[in-house]
Amino acid sequence: MGAPGAAVVAVPADRTVDPAAELGPVLSRFTGVQEEASEIRARAGDEAAALVRAAARRAADLVAGAQEQAGRVRAEAVASALVAARREEIALLAAGRSAAEQVRTRAGERIPGLADRVAEYALGRPDGSGSDAWASGGSPV
Repeated sequence: MGAPGAAVVAVPADRTVDPAAELGPVLSRFTGVQEEASEIRARAGDEAAALVRAAARRAADLVAGAQEQAGRVRAEAVASALVAARREEIALLAAGRSAAEQVRTRAGERIPGLADRVAEYALGRPDGSGSDAWASGGSPV
């Protein structure tokens, strides 16, 4: 009879066998695995360093390309802005010339009549009828 629960089966320890002799063959197999793991780690470290160097070179190339493009893009933007400014300048000059021509035309139409009125005032006939329309202070009424 035993204690309730699952039966416990155990192998009695053989105290006559040397532990080193028993474990030596098993542990000797791990020596090769440890060496292989060290080699794998070393290769992985070398590959990682190479990848980092390649990435750094690629990043430097990208930055250089971006800087080169930035200069070109800035020059294109300036050229585009200058073209737009020149177009606006041309439009403003045309509008100004048109407005000036309208003023000249209107002045040309009005000057003869105004000159006649000035002459009539000078002759003392401001209303064109010959009557005196000047106030006592010398101003036209």
